[in-house]
Amino acid sequence: MEYFFSEKGTTEFAVWVAGFLLGVFAILVLLVGYFVPSFMESLRFPCWINSRSGLLCPGCGGTRAFYYFLRGKWVSSFFMHPVVPYMGVLYLVYMFRGAIHFLSKGKFSFMRFRLGYIYAAIGIILVQFVLKNMFLLGIL
Repeated sequence: MEYFFSEKGTTEFAVWVAGFLLGVFAILVLLVGYFVPSFMESLRFPCWINSRSGLLCPGCGGTRAFYYFLRGKWVSSFFMHPVVPYMGVLYLVYMFRGAIHFLSKGKFSFMRFRLGYIYAAIGIILVQFVLKNMFLLGIL
């Protein structure tokens, strides 16, 4: 436990704690969505880009993908917005590696941030944006 508290001043610890709190919040959202689905439905609002242009924006489907991911419907989540399961798996690996790092008192390395993770997410968003709109317009 002493090692855990000696890590408190590090950036990795702060990011891991923030990620843990984000995970708790996601679980609370899932519980609310499960027990009070009408409340979650009331939070939906129309996409500004879609209502003006008729095209799907790069974020269209993200909320539904997040909801499906939390419910364990990973294939549906992937088809709604593929960056959500990508980031979800990345999050789970990051949190697991961080927990192992802290529990092992630093014997196992912490997962380091790489800019490539962000570039991959941007690439996934752009590809899905182009493909969805090509299907929408009947080009594919």
